[in-house]
Amino acid sequence: MWAKHKQQSGFTIVELLIVIVVIAILAAISIVAYNGIQARARDNIRYSDAKTIIKALEVYKADTGSYPITMATTVSGVPSISGCTSVNANGYSYSWATDGRWMKPLVDGGYLSKIPTPPLNDCSHYYSYLYVAAANATAYNCPSRTKGYYVLLVFGADGVYFPNDAASTASTTWKACPESNVSWGGSTKYWAFAKDDE
Repeated sequence: MWAKHKQQSGFTIVELLIVIVVIAILAAISIVAYNGIQARARDNIRYSDAKTIIKALEVYKADTGSYPITMATTVSGVPSISGCTSVNANGYSYSWATDGRWMKPLVDGGYLSKIPTPPLNDCSHYYSYLYVAAANATAYNCPSRTKGYYVLLVFGADGVYFPNDAASTASTTWKACPESNVSWGGSTKYWAFAKDDE
């Protein structure tokens, strides 16, 4: 009588390795796609916040005749501001400030229902606002300038895109005048929105 041999079923080592490699590739693709989606979402929030602030600035100006003055972030030792050693105050109002001055005139006046802050809000990712009144329009080496203006900055974007309605472009920074020694924006990670006080 012949002994019956039962055939063993299962995966070989090579088959298991192939399955593991395929799973690893799919996981890597998913992670990269997820990170890209998250970056786009953060930049969309930043852009939406900028548009909300700009609309509030325009309504404020229609009601009061001027853009709101800058409620400058309190400086506790320049160049270190609230632990942000790489950021200088220069009269700006910063979204990461803890002194309650970020967009204060717009919030106090009811032009903004809540204070807009970026998805990441720290010394490397923030919004900033500066208003230069007509009386100080010649600042930043602009002797012939007569109009005031505001500059709204989005700093530390993920760089997924550059807003086509920003004051600067992805290759050109915005300046208060051609001879200005200060420029704003000009990269996919650093956006500047600016407008003259007419």
